[in-house]
Amino acid sequence: MSGDDQSTIEGTGVRKIGESVLRNEDLRYIQGQGQYSDDLNQANQLYGFFVRSQIAHGIIKNINTTEADAAPGVIAVLTGKDFEADGYGPVIHRAIEASPEDFTKPAFDDTDPVAIQFPQWPMPFDKVRHVGEPIVFVVAETIAAAEEGAELVEVELDELPAIVDVHQAAADNAPEISEHAPGNIVIHHYGGAAEATDQALAESDVVVKGSFNVPRLISCQMEPRSGIAEYDLAEERYIVTAGNQGVHRYRDMIASALKAEPDQVQVICPDVGGGFGSRGHVGPEYVMLAWAAKRLGRPVKWTSSRIEAFISDWQGRDMLLNGELGLNQDGSINAYKLQVLINLGAFTICYAPPANASRLVTTTYDIPNASLDMQAYLTNTVPVLPFRAAGRPEIHFALERLIDMGASKIGMDRRELRLKNLIPQDAMPFTTVMGLTYDVGGFPEALNGVAKIMDWQGFASRREQSKANGKLRGISLVPFVETPVGAPFEMGRVEISAAGQATIFAGTQNHGQGHETTYPQVLSELLGIPYENISLAWGDSALLARGGGTHSDRSMRMMGTVLYEISKEIIEISKPVAAHLLQADETVIEFVEGKFRISATGQETDILAVAAAYAEFHSSSDPLMSEFLQEGRIKTYPYGASAAEIEIDPETGEMTICKYSIVDDCGQAVNPMIVHGQTHGGIVMGAGQAMGECAFFDLNSGQLITGSFMDYMMPRADQFPMFDIDTMEVPSDTNPLRIKAGGEAGTVPALAVIGNAVMDALSPYGIEHFDMPYTASRIWAEINQKNN
Repeated sequence: MSGDDQSTIEGTGVRKIGESVLRNEDLRYIQGQGQYSDDLNQANQLYGFFVRSQIAHGIIKNINTTEADAAPGVIAVLTGKDFEADGYGPVIHRAIEASPEDFTKPAFDDTDPVAIQFPQWPMPFDKVRHVGEPIVFVVAETIAAAEEGAELVEVELDELPAIVDVHQAAADNAPEISEHAPGNIVIHHYGGAAEATDQALAESDVVVKGSFNVPRLISCQMEPRSGIAEYDLAEERYIVTAGNQGVHRYRDMIASALKAEPDQVQVICPDVGGGFGSRGHVGPEYVMLAWAAKRLGRPVKWTSSRIEAFISDWQGRDMLLNGELGLNQDGSINAYKLQVLINLGAFTICYAPPANASRLVTTTYDIPNASLDMQAYLTNTVPVLPFRAAGRPEIHFALERLIDMGASKIGMDRRELRLKNLIPQDAMPFTTVMGLTYDVGGFPEALNGVAKIMDWQGFASRREQSKANGKLRGISLVPFVETPVGAPFEMGRVEISAAGQATIFAGTQNHGQGHETTYPQVLSELLGIPYENISLAWGDSALLARGGGTHSDRSMRMMGTVLYEISKEIIEISKPVAAHLLQADETVIEFVEGKFRISATGQETDILAVAAAYAEFHSSSDPLMSEFLQEGRIKTYPYGASAAEIEIDPETGEMTICKYSIVDDCGQAVNPMIVHGQTHGGIVMGAGQAMGECAFFDLNSGQLITGSFMDYMMPRADQFPMFDIDTMEVPSDTNPLRIKAGGEAGTVPALAVIGNAVMDALSPYGIEHFDMPYTASRIWAEINQKNN
């Protein structure tokens, strides 16, 4: 294992994989030189504003735009009927993506009792399905005129009963949200072996049961959504500029609605102020921008307000997990039975969270019998999409809570119980009962590593000290494993000019991951090019034919492999030129440590010299270049263990995190400093949900109660200690650079880490479980309920 002390290095000369090179992109961000969507403008542009539904469910009876049409500065007032009349259609989101265990198959299909997906009209013309759904698009000369025009639009709605949670959605005679989904259910999936699991539960010495609600989150990126669209009449091409997590997916989704070929849509992505999953799928507003730009013959810009964002940006989580865990008195786990009920909101946008959760039921444990009954429902709420780690934190939370409850029931140390059931390293590769095959993993080693950092054995004395001070103290430790999935392909190109400048064209989308630093690091080592000579081009669907985008812990592994294959080809096609420069036969030339070398004489040259001579050698103007398409998902499973120690003031319910640690195997870290930074952010996002983030809806009306930062709690820096981060690596041979993933390690175990620590602290009161968020008021109420 290696510590968190990583000395940083300036980005000059040939840099190596594994060095903590300072980030290229940081200076322009710190100096306020970032270029975000709202920073951009076009000559003669118009401004758009959306009239949104103020109710959760209702029939559209009439839309009166007469006064708005006549308002000063208003150019057009557009409705869903206008969009349909122009011959356009719904967005085809392709909610059912490739299966986590086999990318050639869908995650859900006709072997499941229910597997439904349907397209989404950008603006409805029949009925509204959630508060905040766009109904009318007002376009004007100024944003003020657009807003004033929107106030004059009269929308007559016949309100219907609202369905807000899964229980309401599944109820008999519940109102139907979509004609595509009878009974409001869109996924019903079984996994594992139900009969064997029930039998094993019946034969277990102890069975613990629990119901665990993982509430909904609001997408709260620093940058509100914004976009500007124009239509190039001569080229018959839409150009949409908007922050996102993958320009090619946005291109394809917009093209699907506008009945255009993908090459008739160009999507450009500038700097992005946060993604985290919800910006991986196109919002209806961007389709409306492109349509309006073509219809009106002028660029059209729209920027969301923060209030709009709360009721219209794709949201996350919202799973209810009901579990039963069977154990023997010796601590061995016999069986695990899990029911998962998922609130997907009003439309079928993306099923990545259910897919991930369905395959990861047993996480890091060798549980011989497990079964899953997963049901996902439509409700009259904002659609739910992936939110950092997408389904994995939820699934870990349920199992880890049950394991703590089981350990308490049989009187066994929680660490020892976990060690007894973790999949050992010598059992790898290991296929779980849910069908995932882990290639490598040191699960017990990671757990022992984090226990050592936390001084697990010394906790009892620290608890006594807290008790003497009138405080409650709790500790937890949680092993975890991830399933990096996402788009099962990636594309890239490298061009090296005669002047010695190398450009990486990437199909991924940099939005905080440090690609401007890490990709050049990889290429610098592979080809021996000075780091400062390498730049990254991304964020334009016209640069490459395909691209997978950035999501699901995939970018470095996929693009690392692409760069490795490109480098191999560049070396091969460079050898004839190198032989010419060295006046030697090609067969005696080797490429070693960034140089073409003749070992017998010591003569050498490099890639930049080859690039300078390449065009003349081939009598061509083309630069030295190579392009590669990686097809197929690179299977590897990053894992680790995380732990926290907390203190609670029983007089106020206030919780303090005293120590928070993680041991992570992300494979070979290209830039350890960046990996640790990703881990820090992931911890805060995960623990932040456990400690306070939660979207509350009125169960009768479907209105969002936590509709602003006045009501919706975001985590703060002063709630967290300095993190103790350690790394380990059990090498994986699934890709040439041994990369696993590092972007979501902090988030996956965090709900369970905080939840188990809170319950451990409250154990003197006999409190076994209550639902997050673990706010001071909730903790205080639970303590006082027990006291009374």
